[in-house]
Amino acid sequence: MIESIKAYAKINLHLEVLNKRPDSYHNICSIMAKINIFDLLQLEGCELCNPNTIDITIRCIGGQNAAIVKELPIEQNLITKAIRLYCSTAHIGSRVTIAIQKEIPSGAGLGGGSADAAAALMLCNNVFNKFSHNELMALAAEIGADVPFCLNGNIALCEGKGEIVTPLKKIPLPDAVVIVFNDVHSSTKEAYTALMRSFAPVLSKKEAVLSLWDKSDVGALLNIFKNDFQDIVFDNNPQLREIYRTLQDFAPDFIHMTGSGSALCALFHDIGKANEVFLTLKPHYSQVFVSNLL
Repeated sequence: MIESIKAYAKINLHLEVLNKRPDSYHNICSIMAKINIFDLLQLEGCELCNPNTIDITIRCIGGQNAAIVKELPIEQNLITKAIRLYCSTAHIGSRVTIAIQKEIPSGAGLGGGSADAAAALMLCNNVFNKFSHNELMALAAEIGADVPFCLNGNIALCEGKGEIVTPLKKIPLPDAVVIVFNDVHSSTKEAYTALMRSFAPVLSKKEAVLSLWDKSDVGALLNIFKNDFQDIVFDNNPQLREIYRTLQDFAPDFIHMTGSGSALCALFHDIGKANEVFLTLKPHYSQVFVSNLL
């Protein structure tokens, strides 16, 4: 039987970049939420072999972003990194074949590579059962800053470099989501560099955000949410500011760029309105999605 896992995309409802860390990362304060757009990973083969052998095959079986998988060298794929880290840490050799249906675009700030890596860790652990959830979280943090969140619940506060994940209760946020991605690839490294953060501690809006969250004060939260990357990325890519203005014309309840870009996310309480926006914008941009918060 082929085992499969959905690797869900994420958006950042709130993203503060605080200060540099000695390990070359930055401390962040972010609210991340999974949305119902996903890559599908299937474990087609997984067997033990010589402890010195870790043989990985990744097959692309379709999806509107299949070209990402086909064009990316296998050793640069985070799925490969996740499987190698899992097996080497567990001191096992294996031959693993993963098939992927790739729907999440790359370079959009939607966490597709991180979600795939987290799914690969879970698939391996379902077979070999070598690690606890906390141990998987530690492995995830070695792969990338967003991978620990992808192993957890649907919405969470993420701190540190992203590895400190605190699940949050569900509150009545506008949960119909329109995503617009127009093939502008924003460099995460360049975005962090452009912020010019120092090592000095920076005060964040964490306490204010959590207080409003505890009160389920959605209106105030939507006003306080921010993305520290947005203005810098918009300045470097004026077309993103134009997409933002276009989305504003539809009067969403909330709109922000996600991650370090470059996808724009508009949230609506009314799924009917979100569907109308989707149908209106779809002919004009490379990729437009309508989805919902999980």
